[in-house]
Amino acid sequence: MANESVPQADNPRELLASVRDLTRQVRAAQRGTWFPLLVFAVVTLAAIPVYRFVPYLDVFGRCQSRPDHTVCPAPNPAVLAYWTVALVLAYAAIAAFYVRQSRRRGVGTAIRPYITAGVVLAVLMAGVSVWLMFHPVLPVPADVFAVDRGEVEIGPAGWLVNALTSPMAVIGLALLVLAWVERHRLLLAYSLGFLAVGVIIGSRFIHATSRWFFLPQLLVPAALLLAGAAAFALFRPNAEARA
Repeated sequence: MANESVPQADNPRELLASVRDLTRQVRAAQRGTWFPLLVFAVVTLAAIPVYRFVPYLDVFGRCQSRPDHTVCPAPNPAVLAYWTVALVLAYAAIAAFYVRQSRRRGVGTAIRPYITAGVVLAVLMAGVSVWLMFHPVLPVPADVFAVDRGEVEIGPAGWLVNALTSPMAVIGLALLVLAWVERHRLLLAYSLGFLAVGVIIGSRFIHATSRWFFLPQLLVPAALLLAGAAAFALFRPNAEARA
């Protein structure tokens, strides 16, 4: 790809068309869309044992005991720590992949904005989540059942803040940046759909006695990420697949 040159054209219009065609080929060669999706799918599946087996660590002393249950205003800090560290490591792996791909194909990729945005969003997720422990969307000591009974009102802004601090929403927001970096319309559509799923999942309160209640929150996004990775890998443009 790096050795290709713009073909000779008889007039400016043909030259412009040739340049545009070469630009599309370069953009196709720069793309590695399937890899970030695969990495995030693995990170999501790896979170299952953390959700299931790590006990709630009330490191901020925010949980309150009731006669029949305990109310905590935020997710398990251990789970939050997992997602923060896992996402940062995921972006490091993605950056290494794109650098290696650029060297192999001889075409540079402006991946820095995506990596920077992803790391910043992961850190913001952790910071806002800690802030919500002391300024919860759901008032404490009220429980989640009070929300359903209409005894506790949560405005749209509260629901949105709660949803956007979920790991899936953070991944979806970063994918929007990747779609912009790669000038990838299909990835843009996919990212918007995944972000919508992430917001819906992140804004739901789940009432369940099973210790596996969280599985849909992880398996549904993981399935979408795996399907997206497979689709983008299988249906790459020929120029990208040969590079």
